[in-house]
Parts: sequence; C-alpha cells; structure tokens
Amino acid sequence: MRKNKCIILVPTQYKDGTPVPESVIVGIKRKIDEEFDGHTVAGVNQGAFRMADGTMQHEPTLEIWVAVAPDRIDELRELARKLARTLKQESIWFEVTNSQVEFVKPDEDGGLE
Repeated sequence: MRKNKCIILVPTQYKDGTPVPESVIVGIKRKIDEEFDGHTVAGVNQGAFRMADGTMQHEPTLEIWVAVAPDRIDELRELARKLARTLKQESIWFEVTNSQVEFVKPDEDGGLE
C-alpha cells in the first residue's frame, strides 16, 4: 500500500529558549511509532516565523517524516495539534507532501553482486 509522506517540525526548545527535555522528544517519537508504525528524523533545522503578537521567533526544530495512509492523515494532523499543546506552541508545522512512500521488499534473486 502506498502512503503519503508527511512532515512535522517538532520544536526542540520552548518559546523562552529552554530546551525541550530529551525524554519528551523520545516520547513524541515513540507515540508516532505506536500510532503510525515508524518515523524518520531528517535532521535538525533552524527556522523563524512571526508570532501572533508580531514578534519574530527563531527556533531549532526536529524534522520528522511519517509515512501515512491517505485515510489517516487527519489522525496525524490531530497528533500535531496535541504536540503543539504539549510544547506550548502557537502552532506547529504540519505538511502533507505530494510524495508517495512505498516500502519495497527484497527480491528472491539476491542483492547487488
């Protein structure tokens, strides 16, 4: 079954600059794994955005890719909402890409030789 690649940018610090504890980050990844059967961390990025009060916020984020069946995208979006609440964010980046993910199994003939 083909799946959509979704991206969640998970802040690694709170708005006041305090780092999000590693245990919280591990818990977020574990929750994604339990609900959606896995994830990929694409890296740590530095981003900026304008907050509701007009100030600019700069923060590092963990870019997490999740392969999601099309009929479960709304479930992942809801998880992103909960992450925003847990991390005390005004919002959190959630992206549904046009990419389709397919998990390719090995063939019976062997590998590259």
